[in-house]
Amino acid sequence: MPSTTGRDTLAALVLEALLLLLVTRWPLARRFDDSDRGSGRIVELPSVRRPSVPRVIAFLVVGAAVSTAIIALRHPQLLQAYDSLVADTLTATARDPHQALVYAQTLPPLLPAAVVGYLLTMAVVLPASLGRRLMILAHAPLFVALSVLAECFTALLGATTGMPLAPAPLIGLALQSTLGYLLIFRLTFTTYSLPAISPLRSRRRGQDWHDNIVFGFCLFASLSAVTALALVLIEHVGNHPLTVFLILASLRTGVTDVAYGLLALVRAIGGRRPRPGTERPALDVIIPAYNEAAGIERLLRSIDRAAGEYGGPVHVVLCDDGSTDDTRALAQAAVAAWRYATGEVIQGQHGGKAKALNLALARCTAEFVFRVDADCALDPGSFAGAIPHFLADPRVGTVGVLPLPKEPYGTWIDRMRAMEQLFTYGFCLSALSEVDAVPCIPGTFCAFRREPAVELGGFVHGMFGEDAEFTCALARMGWRAVVAPQTISYEDVPASVGQLRVQRFRWGLGGMMNFSRFTPFGQGAPGPRFWFELPRSAGTRLTSPVHFFVLILAIVYGVLQPQPQHNIARFLVVFVLAQIPALLPRIAAIIHYRRTHLLLWLPLWLPFTFLKRVFQLESTLACGTRRVRLPLALRQLRRDPGTVRATVAGAAADK
Repeated sequence: MPSTTGRDTLAALVLEALLLLLVTRWPLARRFDDSDRGSGRIVELPSVRRPSVPRVIAFLVVGAAVSTAIIALRHPQLLQAYDSLVADTLTATARDPHQALVYAQTLPPLLPAAVVGYLLTMAVVLPASLGRRLMILAHAPLFVALSVLAECFTALLGATTGMPLAPAPLIGLALQSTLGYLLIFRLTFTTYSLPAISPLRSRRRGQDWHDNIVFGFCLFASLSAVTALALVLIEHVGNHPLTVFLILASLRTGVTDVAYGLLALVRAIGGRRPRPGTERPALDVIIPAYNEAAGIERLLRSIDRAAGEYGGPVHVVLCDDGSTDDTRALAQAAVAAWRYATGEVIQGQHGGKAKALNLALARCTAEFVFRVDADCALDPGSFAGAIPHFLADPRVGTVGVLPLPKEPYGTWIDRMRAMEQLFTYGFCLSALSEVDAVPCIPGTFCAFRREPAVELGGFVHGMFGEDAEFTCALARMGWRAVVAPQTISYEDVPASVGQLRVQRFRWGLGGMMNFSRFTPFGQGAPGPRFWFELPRSAGTRLTSPVHFFVLILAIVYGVLQPQPQHNIARFLVVFVLAQIPALLPRIAAIIHYRRTHLLLWLPLWLPFTFLKRVFQLESTLACGTRRVRLPLALRQLRRDPGTVRATVAGAAADK
């Protein structure tokens, strides 16, 4: 049995773990963030910085230097110091320290090193005040402490239960990754100026138990399958701790992909999808347009064709948001030539997309409204394919389709975007529709019920990603979101890397802003959309720079920490082969939707993914930062110490 001192040390360790988790969890509710000066459907934030290539280059250079220093530094040896800290903690708490250490020393501490390297680099590169940089640095010892506790928990669990050694690195890395996500969320919410948390209370009482059970089962089955695959790979090629680490880190995304596949299977066997019937309710279409002369005629012609295919009343309200080109004149001429739809062109004041949408929405009277971006085009069956989902289920509040690049494809970016959309909307979001976990119906083509949209107050103004915010807000009100991949819309795609950069910069900021508005740690997490998909997608984007540090640290570690099985080429081969499971569902989606000509372009997928991560990093570095301020009580004391003393004295007198 452990000694009294050992039990006291273990109790102190548990208390410390709870305290550290509280320190990490407390800011995630965002109850003290005053960055947003707006209210309701208006967001007022400090302006974001412009994209900056030099800032990204500085991040990569500083990050590479920090990563190399973490491994190469000899006095002290940081990784060895970390291992010693874990060993000392286990010696003080474990019944059998030697047995516990066997479970703890299975992986090199590259993930803690990567997170610390990321924090150090952000503190140097991010444009912020000295106080904010110090606050960023303060997250480093916090994560080291959490990581040590996670390793100790894994070791104590293994030593106590006598479990096989092979699952230990899986459990340890899963715990560290989860804590890493929470820490990056904490860093994001305390560092950046972000929209206030949504004031909408959930109206989904009792609606989500079925979705939670189905998705929870799929997630558990996926985790079991990927764990089994990881153990098989480790048994055959994992004769080096670094190889084991690379296998586990690479298979992380496989958990969600397999879960989506199981959801797709549930959706396929769950019955027939809604089909167009004889009912043709009236529709309104709203279009925001600013300097869209190049494509507005094609869009309006496609709407008229879709209205003819639909067969019911279709009325279009196009809001020209102060265009300086021929958008308005071209739109009026196209509307006048329509055979099936009716429409009007109204004038906006160049107040932004959300205001233009709300002006158009105010003119609508139909039960169902379609929001379409001006640079898109519709398939003839767009209206007829979307409406049956509303008619079949009164809980459905918004419907999306499969958006694809306009054809013919002219650039490699067109083809990469097609692959991305086939996988994201044709596979992932289509599957997530089964459990109402779709995080965003894109504004390129979005159908919704008018009354709840009006009750909501329309589209939020003042933040990027108003389409994602709209989807999540309607979900809070109790409405389900569905993606119908059998119906297709077409969109413009950036023609160059520079245009792609601008697009992904906006999307990166939009993802951060929407997650901050609907964080599951604030107003609750009703259903898989809020407790899994939003945190997963936001965490994937926000932690993507950490992968750069993992890669650099793994290479430097393999070079500077030689062991008998040391072979850098083999490590890299294992790392590349471990990416294949992530490509398989993308290949399957391409084949399923009969776009096999895209397979020839598959080698460009990894460079495309790298570019997306660079642009995501650029948006993170450009987001405005918060000032470091004292707690409210201390600020009041500084402003009016006499009033505070009088209040305290009065309270004492009452007692």
